[in-house]
Amino acid sequence: MYLRRNKVRCGESRRTYLSIAHNVWWSGEGNKKAQSRPIVVASFGVEDQVDVDLARDLVAAVERCAPKFQIRRGEGKEATMRIAQEIRKIEPFLKVLASRKLGLAQHLPPHPERMVILEALIRDKLSDPADTTIAAREEAILSSLKTHLSA
Repeated sequence: MYLRRNKVRCGESRRTYLSIAHNVWWSGEGNKKAQSRPIVVASFGVEDQVDVDLARDLVAAVERCAPKFQIRRGEGKEATMRIAQEIRKIEPFLKVLASRKLGLAQHLPPHPERMVILEALIRDKLSDPADTTIAAREEAILSSLKTHLSA
């Protein structure tokens, strides 16, 4: 998985959107050759509103915490789509974590403790994505972070 930058034209201006993506090999259809294509696992939104360094750390944490599926040769696309389906359930949570508005990077310790905390937050949310107590509310995320830091 990697942090994908997608530049889009909006009238006269350009915007860059950040997302978590994973490239998979798609076999050619008809007379088209097979090629590698990105599958967007989750979106962070417009780059101006995202802490890019924290987003990179979140990509690594999501990759470590993503569900693991048995994959046979040629099934990469289907497996990646299943993983994306699970990660998209917590996409609003990931957007808030990566937002500059929340400023989570200033509350986190340096590496490697930072990665341990991010992985714990993501695992908690993946275990119960419908849990409304840690919904995309900034105060709830910061209090959850303080809980993880004190543990």
